[in-house]
Amino acid sequence: MNWIWRIAIGALVTYALLCVILFAYQESLIFRPRQLPADFVFAGGEELYVPTSDGVELNVVAFRKPEARGAILFLHGNRGSNRRSFRQTEALMDTDYDLYLFDYRGYGKSGGSITSEEQLYEDAQTMYDTLLNHYSEEHIIVAGYSLGTGMASYLAAENNPEYCVLAAPYASITAMKNLWLWMVPDFILKYPLNTVDNVARSRCPVTVIHGQRDDFIPFDMAEEIKAVAPDRVQLIPLPDVGHRGAILDPTFARTILRLIE
Repeated sequence: MNWIWRIAIGALVTYALLCVILFAYQESLIFRPRQLPADFVFAGGEELYVPTSDGVELNVVAFRKPEARGAILFLHGNRGSNRRSFRQTEALMDTDYDLYLFDYRGYGKSGGSITSEEQLYEDAQTMYDTLLNHYSEEHIIVAGYSLGTGMASYLAAENNPEYCVLAAPYASITAMKNLWLWMVPDFILKYPLNTVDNVARSRCPVTVIHGQRDDFIPFDMAEEIKAVAPDRVQLIPLPDVGHRGAILDPTFARTILRLIE
C-alpha cells in the first residue's frame, strides 16, 4: 500500500505546485503587452499622458475635433498596444465624438506594470474621470474588446455613461479559467473581472457583439451577459466570425456610429 500513498502524495505535491505557479505567474498568462519605444510616432492623433494616483503615466492617443458632441473611450484586448487599437478603431476617428485610446500599465508607452484587479479598475476610472473634465457623462461611450470588456463594464457599473459596447466579452476571467483549469480553486485568481456582475449593476444600455465561431471566449458567455439584464442588453451575434473577428468586423464600428448619430 506504500506505493499508493506515494502516488497520492506526489499528485498532491504536483497539484499544489501547479496552483503556486499559476498564482505567481498569472499576469504573464493573462496580459500580453507589446511595448513601444519612447520615440515611436503614431500615424495620427494627439499623444497625451494621464497620471495615475501612484504617479504612473498612462499613454493616450486622442482624436479630438472642435465642437465634438461627446467622447468614445476604447479599452483594448490583452495583446498589443495603442498601435493595434489604432487599426481596430479607424472607422471611429472621424465622427463628431472624440476618440480616446489608452494603454494599460506596461503596454505601449505606458509606464509601470499590472499587479491587481483593483489597479486595473482604478486606472480605467482615472481615464473616465479625465474625460469627465471635458464632456458631460450622458455623451460618453465606453467600448471594450476581449480583456477590455471587463474594465468597460466596470466603468458602466460605477458611472452612468451614455452607452457601453462590448466586443467578444467573457462572463468573467474566473469562468474562462474554469474552461480549462476547473480543478484550480477560484481564489487563486487575482483578476476575476466579472463582466456579468458589472453589467447587472450598470444602468446604461449595453450592446454585446460576439462571434458565434469564437473558439476562445464561447458565444454562450455573451448570452449569459444578455440574460442578466435582457431589457437593457442588446446581443448582436456574428455568424461565421471568430474571436479577433469581433473587433475587425464592420459591425463594431457601425454599432457605435448608429448609437451616436
